[in-house]
Amino acid sequence: MEFFVGKNTTLPLLKMQIVKTGQESDHQDFMRIIEKSTIYFSMVDVASGTPKIISELGGFVSKTFLEPNATTEYYIYYKFNKKDTNKVGRYEGQFVLISDEGKLIVPIREKLYINVFESYVSDETILT
Repeated sequence: MEFFVGKNTTLPLLKMQIVKTGQESDHQDFMRIIEKSTIYFSMVDVASGTPKIISELGGFVSKTFLEPNATTEYYIYYKFNKKDTNKVGRYEGQFVLISDEGKLIVPIREKLYINVFESYVSDETILT
């Protein structure tokens, strides 16, 4: 997965959707693990191997739809601070979920890359 964020910005929020494997029981078990876990995010500079973020708190959120039969979607997330994005570069990120049941590293199937690019607009200049 590729994620892009501007230098010295805190937006957008890094979110990863929890994808169903096709086994409903596996998905429900995973949701229970997430709800009981503390979620941490780490990020390492790909070029130098230097850690940029080490075990900062992340979170999870669910998205419910108006359609009563729609399946709820779950996301784990991390909100950057300006220190996290103060250096242009390519980083590899991962979430670690720690609970009484053990430790789970996400993403599972593919690597997560965060690309910090030169930004000419800061968070303060964005109008809401």
